[in-house]
Amino acid sequence: MDYVTRSGVDYAELAFIRLCDYQKDKMEFSNMDQITRIFRPSSYPLAAMVEIGYGYPVENFPLHSKDTADLIRLVVWKRMMKESYEYAKCLIDKGYQVGIQATRIEQYSYEEFKEFVRFFSTLQPTAIYIVDTFGLLTKDRLLKYAAIADDNIGDGIYVGYHAHNNMQQAVTNMHAIIETQWKHDIILDASIMGIGKGAGNLCLELLEKYLNENYSANYQEEYLYECAEKYIQPIFTKKPWGYSIPYMLSAKFERNPSYVPYLTKAGLTFTQMSKVFQLMRERDEGIRYDIGMCDSLIKEIYPTYEPKI
Repeated sequence: MDYVTRSGVDYAELAFIRLCDYQKDKMEFSNMDQITRIFRPSSYPLAAMVEIGYGYPVENFPLHSKDTADLIRLVVWKRMMKESYEYAKCLIDKGYQVGIQATRIEQYSYEEFKEFVRFFSTLQPTAIYIVDTFGLLTKDRLLKYAAIADDNIGDGIYVGYHAHNNMQQAVTNMHAIIETQWKHDIILDASIMGIGKGAGNLCLELLEKYLNENYSANYQEEYLYECAEKYIQPIFTKKPWGYSIPYMLSAKFERNPSYVPYLTKAGLTFTQMSKVFQLMRERDEGIRYDIGMCDSLIKEIYPTYEPKI
């Protein structure tokens, strides 16, 4: 955490707060006290994430103080917008900054996203985010969503972008959203070496380098290199992440990337995975993670298939 904040970022994100059995060697917390014991006292602006659909009670959040996280990123499920609104309102009333996360942005038509932005802007949150959960946004689609947000968001609210790198578009999209002139300020999520589930996220070191070289920013990139060498690279060696054809295919067909590890362990070739994802899209399946459905589709395409896991 020290390395990231010393490089000059605005917030250092910790991880999920959710209903779980806390493990001290895992960045997943079941209450704010666990964060306090590890990361406070310090002056670093800290962020944490909570997902509306997993049932974590908003009552479990204490009032914001110098001992808590500062920004809560609230992951909004489309079918739970009203519940998300009330949840966010409670967090704001408790003194937290709140980032509203429009997860799986591609499921919103442009008109629906305009209404989403107007709806949540009435809360005056810190930011409203475009979240490319499946890593499938092209530059043009991203800029269209960003323009809608910029035109409809309330004064003083950031337009956020959270990238996943399934189609190697995180850097290109980052350049595009920064280079476009907006009425509102923007906030971008990134991680060292792009560390993240599956294909990973936008690389923080590339973001800081780009801003330093093109916008006379003063990020201290060297802290990221040191952190990467000491802590992130050893993790990558044991459990790598990043671009691969299977993750690209999940994005191409707009399906849940959580199927990729399962299909890989099941021994499917890239061509076979492509056919499975294509059939999922034709059947309007594969957004939620359903192993039974997946096995059934594989068996339909390949009658001799027997699950290996």
